[in-house]
Amino acid sequence: MRVVQVGKFYAPVPGGMEAVLQHLCEELCRHVDLQVFVANTRPKTVTDIINGVRVTRVARWGQIASAPICPSLPRLLVNSRADILHVHEPNPTATFAVLAANPSARVIVSFHSEVVRQRVLRRIYGPLRERLLRRADRIIVAAPPHLDFPTLRPHREKCVVIPFGIDVARFQLDQALRPQVAALRAKWGPRIVLFVGRLVYYKGVEHLIDAMPRIPARLLIIGRGPRERPLRRRVRALGLEGRVIFLGEVAHDQLAAYYQACDVLVLPSVHASETFGIVQLEAMASGKPVISTQLPTGVSWVNRHGVTGLLVPPSSADALAEAVNRVLDDEALRRRMGETARRYVGARFTRQQMARAVLELYEEVLSATTRPAPARP
Repeated sequence: MRVVQVGKFYAPVPGGMEAVLQHLCEELCRHVDLQVFVANTRPKTVTDIINGVRVTRVARWGQIASAPICPSLPRLLVNSRADILHVHEPNPTATFAVLAANPSARVIVSFHSEVVRQRVLRRIYGPLRERLLRRADRIIVAAPPHLDFPTLRPHREKCVVIPFGIDVARFQLDQALRPQVAALRAKWGPRIVLFVGRLVYYKGVEHLIDAMPRIPARLLIIGRGPRERPLRRRVRALGLEGRVIFLGEVAHDQLAAYYQACDVLVLPSVHASETFGIVQLEAMASGKPVISTQLPTGVSWVNRHGVTGLLVPPSSADALAEAVNRVLDDEALRRRMGETARRYVGARFTRQQMARAVLELYEEVLSATTRPAPARP
C-alpha cells in the first residue's frame, strides 16, 4: 500500500498538528510504503529520512495569511502514485494542491480544526475545503465533540473518530531521567506549575499569570509565540519576575523531565481554536494531573474532571487559582489523579492505537465498493 501524508510542516517544527503527524508517520512507516510532503521554510525542495520516515519539504515561495506557497506540490502528488492520500487540515496549501492534482488515490482528511480568525482566508479557502471534503472518502476527527464542527455537519456520515496518540514510553520516569528531574526540582521547586505551548491568543496564558499572585508556587512557561512580549510585560507589572519563568523552546528530548518535575500542568485555553491539547496527554503519561478549561472541544473530553484533573471555566483567573491550589495542597489527590491519568492515556491514547485504527481505515477504504460508513463512537 502506497500512502502519502500531506501536512503543513514536520518535526522539528513545533506544534500539535506537527506532533500528531510525526507520531502517526513513525508508526505507519513500518507497515506501508510511506511518503510525507510538507512545506519547507525556504525555496528549495529537500528529502530527508527522519526516524525512518521519508519526508519531502517542498520549496516554499512565500506565504499568504500564514499559508505557505508551494507551486510544485501538485506535481509531486501526481508523481507519487499514491493509493491513499491523507491530508491534514486546515492546510490551504494541501487543499489547493490536491484539487489541482486531482489524483486517482482514495482521499482521507484528518480535520484538526476550523479556520477561526483569518476571515479573508476563510472566504477564499472555505469553498476549496468544501470541495476537498466532498472528494474525501473518509474524514478523521480526534474526539466526539469535533463531529459538531460546523464545516463537518454536511459530511458527518463519513466522519470517523480516531483519538490522537503519543509515545507513552517516552514520558515514563526511568533511571536516565531521574537526575534531570531532581536538578529541575532543586532549581525551580518545591512547587512547580507548568505550561507548555505556543504563546498565542487562544492559549489564555494571561489568565494563568493573573492567577499566580494567589498561588504559592513557581510557574514555568515553555514555548514561544507572538504573545510573549505582552505576557512578559504583564509579569513585570504584577511583580512576578521571580515566580513566573519564561523558558522559551525546550528541546524535544528534554520535555519529559519538565513534565516529571512539575506538580501540575495547566492548559488555560480560552477559545475553541484549542481543539484537543496534546500536552494534556504528555502530562498525563508522566503521571501528572491536568487543569484545563471547559471548552466545547476535545480538551474537556480528554481531561476528565475530578478523575485525571480539574476543569474550570475559561478566562477566569480566580477559578484557575482555586483549582491549582486545591491540587498543590492535597498530595493524596494529586497522586491519585496523576496515576489515574497515566493509566488512562496508556489505555486509550497511544500512538500505536492511533496508527492501527488509521491503517484499518485505509484498508477499509481501499476494499470498499460503497461510499462512507457511519461515524464510530
